[in-house]
Amino acid sequence: MTVTSTSPGAVDPLLPERYQGRWREPFEEPIYARLERGVSVLDIGSGRHPAVPLERRPEDVEYVGLDLSRDELAAAGPAAYTEAVAADATILQPALVDRFDLVVSWQVLEHVRDLRQTVDNIRTYLRPGGTFVALFSGTWSAFGVVNKVLPHSVGKRIVEPIMNRKERNTPVFPAYYDKCYASALEDIFVPWNESTIHPLYVGATYFSFARPLMRAYLAYENTIASRGVANLATHYLVTAKR
Repeated sequence: MTVTSTSPGAVDPLLPERYQGRWREPFEEPIYARLERGVSVLDIGSGRHPAVPLERRPEDVEYVGLDLSRDELAAAGPAAYTEAVAADATILQPALVDRFDLVVSWQVLEHVRDLRQTVDNIRTYLRPGGTFVALFSGTWSAFGVVNKVLPHSVGKRIVEPIMNRKERNTPVFPAYYDKCYASALEDIFVPWNESTIHPLYVGATYFSFARPLMRAYLAYENTIASRGVANLATHYLVTAKR
């Protein structure tokens, strides 16, 4: 099952300051700082919604999509990718080794069964000095724990009406949350030349269907956020350099 929190971008008087602003902005900033003409980009788990839309790419950018589902890649349209690779991110693809200046991944890494192997593969795909930028959900977020408890078939029926997710726009895929917490991530990124793991605490909008429950959750989340309990963060933004 995949239960992912909705965007905190909408202004809600109940939500603290960390929820204000555009949800994707912290993810996009390091990407567009490195995105220029001639750059080669690999989008991990891109599917029908590439992390960098076609209209925001400079000229001569090679943009390769890697996704487990060939149908999802095709749903993005014929112009979305320079090349589409239907493959499991946990399995090394020799044709992608040392090809990319930038690898990006939006809300995908919680779906891989073996995060360490996936990250090792990504490092191999990057050229020396290349950058990896990813945002993904945390193992010990409320929705991450729910994912582990409920079977995918049950969770799928719950998440679609709550999150307004449908097969025609954002299908619900199984999530495993393998090592998606701060201390495990720090260990996984040891081989990289540089890495920044930024915990985010923005899971309250998942409970927007029940305001009393949302208030109770926020009391908990505000506590772990103020104390900097990074292993319990709802999401992580990772920027790393090979």
